[in-house]
Amino acid sequence: MSVKTTSTLSAWHNLLQLSSKVVGELDRMLDLEHRISVKEFDVLINLDNTPGDALRMTDLAGAVMLSSGGLTRLVGRLEERGFVRREPDPADGRGFLCSLTPAGRERLAAARVTHDAVILELLGAPLSAGELEELSATLAQAVRGFSL
Repeated sequence: MSVKTTSTLSAWHNLLQLSSKVVGELDRMLDLEHRISVKEFDVLINLDNTPGDALRMTDLAGAVMLSSGGLTRLVGRLEERGFVRREPDPADGRGFLCSLTPAGRERLAAARVTHDAVILELLGAPLSAGELEELSATLAQAVRGFSL
């Protein structure tokens, strides 16, 4: 195996380990402090970051990496709690749009504080400012090089 191959696989392994640890701690803290899961947070933040404040359910499923059925169940739970609403898509009556409610925005705003604190503690604390800049630039370069 070449040095580049070994380094690539090692980087991937470390990225997966980091991701698993961070997502696990995010899930634990978001549930503890806000009674939402990391997947629910992901739905809320994707809706909040969407121009027009609404996404088609199929687009939302792709953004949060859930199957259509999995997203439908998760959005159903969020809807029961008053955090989102689903309405028929006026442009295509076969689909639905999902949007945040005021209660969803409020829960997201509070949960963002916890989210950011966990990220800063788990990623920011062990690395220097220079290391964080280098990591960010390296990951951005990898993302730019990715195409399907």
